Amino acid sequence: MKSIFSDAIEEIKRGKRFLVVSHVNPEGDAVGSLLGLALALKEAGKDVVPYLEDPVPEVLRFLPGSELVSHSLEEAEPFDATFAVDCGQYERLGKGFAQFRGQGRLINIDHHKTNDHFGDVNIIVPEASAAGEIVFDLLKEAGLKITPEVATNLYVAIHTDTGSFRYSSSTPDAFRKAGELVRLGADPWKIASKVYENYPLKRFRLLSDALSTLEVKDEGKIALLTITQDMLRRVNGSKDLVDGFVNYARAVEGVEVGVLLRECGQDEYKISLRAKGDVDVSKVAEKFGGGGHPHAAGFNIKGTLEEVKEKVVEELKEAIDGGAG
Repeated sequence: MKSIFSDAIEEIKRGKRFLVVSHVNPEGDAVGSLLGLALALKEAGKDVVPYLEDPVPEVLRFLPGSELVSHSLEEAEPFDATFAVDCGQYERLGKGFAQFRGQGRLINIDHHKTNDHFGDVNIIVPEASAAGEIVFDLLKEAGLKITPEVATNLYVAIHTDTGSFRYSSSTPDAFRKAGELVRLGADPWKIASKVYENYPLKRFRLLSDALSTLEVKDEGKIALLTITQDMLRRVNGSKDLVDGFVNYARAVEGVEVGVLLRECGQDEYKISLRAKGDVDVSKVAEKFGGGGHPHAAGFNIKGTLEEVKEKVVEELKEAIDGGAG
């Protein structure tokens, strides 16, 4: 029986020069999967360029290989193949990547059930806790060495996307692979302290501002937090500081869906949704052209803040009523 990794492994064997990319606004799984795969390919003697349109978040810059990440492809030579990791829609790889014409064969490695299968090769495993899990399986099957540096990156991918193994995505496979990555050199305490106990002061100042915007709707079932561009300017911060804020909205007692609205342009907002219980927020996100997982999804939307809130809350009310029914 043909493995889901067969085509990707053939590309690795055949090619010499690879591009590894992930989505805009990258978080732990995106960066960890990207660097884990890139470093493993380098260890195998390949010429590899890891690429992100946006900067690596400050809190993740301790990861081995983060200094190698390129943010421009303008002068890049063509590649034999490109690996896209942890990205459900092609456009989320960024404008710079979309304009680049030297991608080669595109291999799409992802765990979002809403993935639109944009690759020439699509390795989509929705039951995986993180794209890092799938990269781990690919490396094992391809016989590529998992060094301590690779293990650290893949552990971070799994650890962050399972919410430190608190989310429903924390499957036996996720624990098993994380355990093997520890055996291969990932240091859980060092990683946890870097990821969760090393935030800049401005993140807490921004969080204070965000919590002051907390609203509850639908008899306490929906909680919303808002981040404006003015708030970011006041703390001299970037958008990566906001990662994880939506979980504060979800954590309110009685809330079924937490919402973070981040202003990203004139009358334009990035919406992050986090659910607990039976509400599938990926279906809500799809209605607005986004996607994600049943308990974690997102999308971009245009309109004034009040218009956006009204639309989002209306759709979430329907989803909550549908789940209850």
